[in-house]
Amino acid sequence: MNARAIAGSSSVRPAGGVAAVELVVMCVVAVGLTVGSLFQKLQCAGEGLDLAYVTRHACLGDTLSLWGIRDLASHVFPYVGPLTTRGLPPGTLEYPTLTGLWAWLSALPVGSSRGFLVVTALTFVPVVVVVTVLLARMAGRRAWIFAATPPLFLYALYNWDLLTVVCTTAGVFAAVRWPAGRAPVWRAVVVGALFGLGGAFKLYPLAFVAPFVLALLVDAGPSWPNRVRRAAGAVAGALGVVLAANLPFVLVNATSWFSVIRFQGTRDIDPSTLSVWYWALQPWSAQSSPEVQLRLNLLSTAATAVAVLAVLAVGLVIGLRRGRMPWIETSAALLCAYLVTNKVDSLQYVLWLTPFFAVVRIRLGWVVAYVTANLLLFVGWFHSFALKAVGVSARTWADEAQTIGIWGQIVLLPILAVVFLRSRAVDRDADRPGPDPRPGAAAGLRARGTALPARE
Repeated sequence: MNARAIAGSSSVRPAGGVAAVELVVMCVVAVGLTVGSLFQKLQCAGEGLDLAYVTRHACLGDTLSLWGIRDLASHVFPYVGPLTTRGLPPGTLEYPTLTGLWAWLSALPVGSSRGFLVVTALTFVPVVVVVTVLLARMAGRRAWIFAATPPLFLYALYNWDLLTVVCTTAGVFAAVRWPAGRAPVWRAVVVGALFGLGGAFKLYPLAFVAPFVLALLVDAGPSWPNRVRRAAGAVAGALGVVLAANLPFVLVNATSWFSVIRFQGTRDIDPSTLSVWYWALQPWSAQSSPEVQLRLNLLSTAATAVAVLAVLAVGLVIGLRRGRMPWIETSAALLCAYLVTNKVDSLQYVLWLTPFFAVVRIRLGWVVAYVTANLLLFVGWFHSFALKAVGVSARTWADEAQTIGIWGQIVLLPILAVVFLRSRAVDRDADRPGPDPRPGAAAGLRARGTALPARE
């Protein structure tokens, strides 16, 4: 199968690329924002800082707070020890195993939170460069959306979400830039494995396997047995990585491994979750009773499942009509649906969207609107805590900014889901036409020298 045929199960168009000098500048800017994020977080790495200080400087984050709370300083191997009073084993983060291992390895050479932040930042520098280069190769100058916008500065060192961002970006890149002459079934395995790797850091990239598999089954060109073989390869790649990252821990101590899932499943929906379920259902949702929390959790879980399935169904219908499913656009829309219906929509989740803001050609106004809403939420959320910490009980500008930011995201996410589905992803194969249902169209295209999908 040739390069044009392999490039896309998605409706893709070229980005034009960037010059080498511009790419270097792009990488330097991205690394600079990552280093800036480090210095911003280091403000909170001192001893004896009170809540008013750390919230006024907006320098808290999981990379800092979990150093002490989760006993990272003790260098205990995570996920296998006995449960503590906090419900997790010593040294264990409330994240999937690969994130916990990354944090454990980053903590090994140091003995302080400052050192831990520095080591984490150093490990993230190549991650940021890889994301920037891959996005630039796929989306050209739209890669600046990742490399030079506030989310990277605000959240690069907020926690470990950059690890899932690089896996998502690499998965999309492998799908649309698979080398010519290489077996398409291995393309499916590699893409599935990369999304599975992302899921082993944080679960959400696993969801992208579904639209990719549907695209492999729906897209016109290959024979049906080859479609099934590739779809099975993608699923096997994803499951293989997830099992490799989790099964050893399950075999050693299943109870300790499962404690992370239990921890997240029983998390209360409160103001810190920043989700529609708390803010739209007050005052009922503000109750902390177990019965209310159970109903909120069931409601958010059911709504998330319905929203995700609805997006997949719409993407599938589009794919059946076109003969080629827009799986990248569907993945972006699926992520938006998940964020708006999930029980948690943390500040840094905007990072998850940045690769799709780059590779899907939506208008930049939508990107600016969402990033602005997130910035308002960031500023309002931290400063609201800071003002309350010094005794301010009246409603302030920070509360207003937080409210505008939260509702801005809640309103924009479903709109963005529709916008993504109506847009086109970017890729190099601008001239590759979609399937033409007219009799003799394939022969006509071959006569003009246009490459068509080949059979294995």
